[in-house]
Amino acid sequence: MKCFFILKNGYPNGQASVARVKSYAKGFKNENIGIEILLPVSSEKYGRKPKNTSSSGYDKNGIFYKYMSGSPLRKRNIFLRKINDIYGYINTLFFIYTHAQPKNKDFIIVYEGGIIWHYLCAFIAHCKKINAIMELNELPYGTSIETKSTIRHRTIMLKNVFHHYDYFLAISEPLASLAHKYAPQAQIIKVPIIVEQNLQGEDWPNKPLYIFHSGTLLEQKDGILGMLEAFGIASKKISIPIYYYLTGNIEDSPHSKQIKQIISKYSIEENVKFTGFLSETELRRYQKNCFLTIINKYETQQNIYCFSTKMGEYFSFSKPVIITSVGEATNYLKDGFNAYIVHPNKPNEIADKIIEAVNNPTKNTEIGKNAHKLVEKEFNCNYQAKRIINLIKQES
Repeated sequence: MKCFFILKNGYPNGQASVARVKSYAKGFKNENIGIEILLPVSSEKYGRKPKNTSSSGYDKNGIFYKYMSGSPLRKRNIFLRKINDIYGYINTLFFIYTHAQPKNKDFIIVYEGGIIWHYLCAFIAHCKKINAIMELNELPYGTSIETKSTIRHRTIMLKNVFHHYDYFLAISEPLASLAHKYAPQAQIIKVPIIVEQNLQGEDWPNKPLYIFHSGTLLEQKDGILGMLEAFGIASKKISIPIYYYLTGNIEDSPHSKQIKQIISKYSIEENVKFTGFLSETELRRYQKNCFLTIINKYETQQNIYCFSTKMGEYFSFSKPVIITSVGEATNYLKDGFNAYIVHPNKPNEIADKIIEAVNNPTKNTEIGKNAHKLVEKEFNCNYQAKRIINLIKQES
């Protein structure tokens, strides 16, 4: 049995989606399932320092990946870019058609992409008589501002594409219900955030006391302004030095002006540090040695359906999280036991939890240990991979 994982993103370095794919791949490999990650289009924008430079290879877990367009580097010329993208799409479909083996119960998992791409992947899979699986981790066309166009595209996706898939891997209960409504013939498997049980990271001798944020610098998605406001409030009430490290570059954020205003308002210029892009080794070092992280999700359509994948990484390191009471996470977390839970849009509540964590380090450590128990089973990539494979084998 082999899984062809079709990822419309960068690999092996990239965003949260890449970490989730790596966790799936590691779990499948431990179940002796062959896996190849196929990347239809080049991911690295021209003129920017690339995160990925190899057209094919193996990640640190020995998982094979290949850019089907021939390179991760996008062309400068827009016309050549489009031709390259089309070639990558066609090559991906051709690869599946010529390599997938129905007698071995091979299957595809499609992660990200639009209406036509999802339809074509399912079509090719069924031509080969293999299962087509959709990884459903966000509301389709629900990550941007709601417009007539996004609503129209979502409706087409739900009504005209979903029913072509045999399985759905849904990250949350609302998404599982959505898949069941529009694809009643499919098997729906709820797969929450997944991660390795014990991620590895380097120690940081003489490290400062710091909070770490490894998400985006966007207000709608990660509540960046609210988090900084809360940190500013808390820093004025804490007697010891405390720092806030955030991945990314402030100038790349559409909220750079507001971010600078908040930093200036609370005079925390020396306490807030932007790290830029971090390699996986550097990222794990920051995650392992922080004392806290904040996941500030607002009550938006996107956040109601999704589930913060980064949370699992911190739990793997037994790091506590301050999180809002929005979305799937509250089905697994309890305030004061394995997380600090606050209401959305309440920077003062976040500030109070920061102060509590600083003033009660023993309790803070205990909350982190309790959170780690979730990655021993529910959030464990090996446990979830076994569930998925067992169901596919039973149904095939």
